[in-house]
Amino acid sequence: MSYYQSNYPSYGSPYGAPPPSSGPPPPPGAYHWGQQWTAYSVNQYPQGQAFGYGGYNVPAVQQIHQQNYPCAQETPVQPVAPMPVPVSLSLQAYDQHLHQYQMEMQEQMKMQARQQLQQQQAEIPVDSSTTKDEVDNGTNDEDIKAHLKKIFVEELVRRQGVSGTFDMTEGTVKGTHFYSSDDPVVAFYKTLDGEDKTGKPWDPEADCCYLKNAMDGLGANEDAITHVVATRNNSQRQELKKMYKTAFGKDLIRCLESELSGDYKEAIMACFVHPAVYDAWCVKEAIYGPGTDEKTLIEILMTRTNAQIQELRNAYVDVASPHRKQSQTLIEKDIEDDTSGDFKRLLISASQGNRAAIPRETLEQAVEEVMADEKPTGMYNVNYVKLCDVEKAKRDANNLFKAGEDRWGTDEAMFTRIFATRDYYQLRETWKQYTKLTQRDILNSVDRETSGDYKQGLRAIVMNVRCRPRYFAERLVEAMKGLGTDDRSLIRIIVSRSEIDMEQIKQWFLELTKQTLWRWLKDDCSGDYKKLLQALVGRN
Repeated sequence: MSYYQSNYPSYGSPYGAPPPSSGPPPPPGAYHWGQQWTAYSVNQYPQGQAFGYGGYNVPAVQQIHQQNYPCAQETPVQPVAPMPVPVSLSLQAYDQHLHQYQMEMQEQMKMQARQQLQQQQAEIPVDSSTTKDEVDNGTNDEDIKAHLKKIFVEELVRRQGVSGTFDMTEGTVKGTHFYSSDDPVVAFYKTLDGEDKTGKPWDPEADCCYLKNAMDGLGANEDAITHVVATRNNSQRQELKKMYKTAFGKDLIRCLESELSGDYKEAIMACFVHPAVYDAWCVKEAIYGPGTDEKTLIEILMTRTNAQIQELRNAYVDVASPHRKQSQTLIEKDIEDDTSGDFKRLLISASQGNRAAIPRETLEQAVEEVMADEKPTGMYNVNYVKLCDVEKAKRDANNLFKAGEDRWGTDEAMFTRIFATRDYYQLRETWKQYTKLTQRDILNSVDRETSGDYKQGLRAIVMNVRCRPRYFAERLVEAMKGLGTDDRSLIRIIVSRSEIDMEQIKQWFLELTKQTLWRWLKDDCSGDYKKLLQALVGRN
């Protein structure tokens, strides 16, 4: 099973109570989820596994990230309105940065691959007629190149399942696989059981003892709870729920609910819900609550990958209808009953989770060796032109022109079909051809030719396809700017992206606002709620 696939166990609520129609997320303990690799998994690599596909995994990427990303300087200034940014130039600089980042990663991989292959050759028995040169020749450049290309293709397949693109992404919450000496659980458990956990594998029982101690007596030690929640990934939090009940005969979530309150409680609950269930619950709340929360529907359904949408659909049935057996198309029925017109059709299209994806064969053909001064480097990159059907992109661009700018009124069905079905790189080429044809950016035509929620849905697709982290950075600015804070959106975005691409979101947030997200949260939130959100996003 690849890291972004999953087979969830059956859903159901052993508590016999339906999720609330409003308020905090459903009790996470009401759903039993095994530890599975899911479409939402990015940083959740097997515990103790040092390297993923031959060394190209998130922990290795983190090391390069720490060495090469410049740290933002904190400045004691008040939040300001987002400043205009030349989008094309910003995206170009961002793409160049990712390319450099990827080349640095591959250079590290190249060295590791050579060492691994040399070690394998050294283990091969050598008879008296075999010379040292013949053994060394077994570890030649062609072997290393083939090895690196295979690793790179596997990594690209994983990235597409996680984010729909081949861009490198990194979450801020990676989980704890080994205890560090400064982890407060270490000092506590040594006092409790006499065992020093420093350097030892993560132990859910030790964490549960620490959490129980944080909730014993009058009041709760919120700092202790925040530490565990913000430094363990979602998969580990699922283990904590099971271990807490095993060790103490109590439900961890009910204990936390009784001790906490307000936005802090809602954020903690969101962290303990399985990602697919949390997305399903957010969609259900957007539909079943007072009125319709169109922004939330757009944000979730227009940004999740095919695999994530399929998991969301599976979870939605029991989240929205825990006591009655419903069809897997319940989410479509609910959307149809609560929305209308072209916006309804766009949402139903997105809820299928059936957008075209790049076939592996096409991807392998597009992966080419990087040349420097006309010499091969042994490193690889994607030739994005080979991912696209340029003639099809020209036809689609022309059809969009005829459906909008070139007629009286707008053929929304044509916009929906092209925007909802093409893969990301085909859409990028289509919009490039559209600009050549019309001398307009596609967003300009969307604004001119459509309106209302349908327009916002199309805009979200364009922004998501061009650069998903930038889209979420803009959503975070929107949630916090002006008077008051949209806390539900703030919690949803930070929790749902913390293990996927929060590092890139923070980079774009700084670009848009000239302040770090950590600093903005400091000025916009307060108390334990602020501390938790800051811990989830981390300092730049």
